[in-house]
Amino acid sequence: MDVFLHSSATTLQALPDEGISEVAITGRSNVGKSSLLNRLTGRKKLAYTSSVPGKTQSFHSYQARTVHNGTEHLVHLVDLPGFGYAKFSKRKREYISLLTVEYVMHRHCLKGVFLLNDIRRDPEEDELAIQRLGFESEVPVIVVLTKADKIKRGELKKRQKEISKLYNLEPEDLIITGEKVSTEPLWRQVYSLTSSPHA
Repeated sequence: MDVFLHSSATTLQALPDEGISEVAITGRSNVGKSSLLNRLTGRKKLAYTSSVPGKTQSFHSYQARTVHNGTEHLVHLVDLPGFGYAKFSKRKREYISLLTVEYVMHRHCLKGVFLLNDIRRDPEEDELAIQRLGFESEVPVIVVLTKADKIKRGELKKRQKEISKLYNLEPEDLIITGEKVSTEPLWRQVYSLTSSPHA
């Protein structure tokens, strides 16, 4: 896989528009967006990870060129600003939320959103609002349960079922991820989203 940081921007208007299919990654601050990006691309330090929430405050677009079933795929994986960081001012939190709303509603090359949800926590209004926004904007939203390595193996299916009900989804609609969990199900989604006739 050939992958690199393609662009960073603090506004939607500043993002380059090259018509390349994009899959966005969003979620609450410190949910593991950067860690997931690093695992997806097989690069330990591609995306900056931090124990301090709220580090990503702009759009970071990573260009990935891969080969799947003999066909070359070019996709941009876009790391969106993390939401819900309590130490930010109300105005700052609202601004970050607005960035995500504008991106999902108006980014024509967006083909899908990975909505990350810590498997130890139930979704709150912010997560459910993004799911509704995707539905209203006709953008597929795939719920990804992160930090599966933080709970006992026997709890995985139980939490997957509990959280799926809150999203009004089936358990198998949610993808489980963690430090030692294969990223293949996520890549299958990426290829499916970006290979559709309208992609």
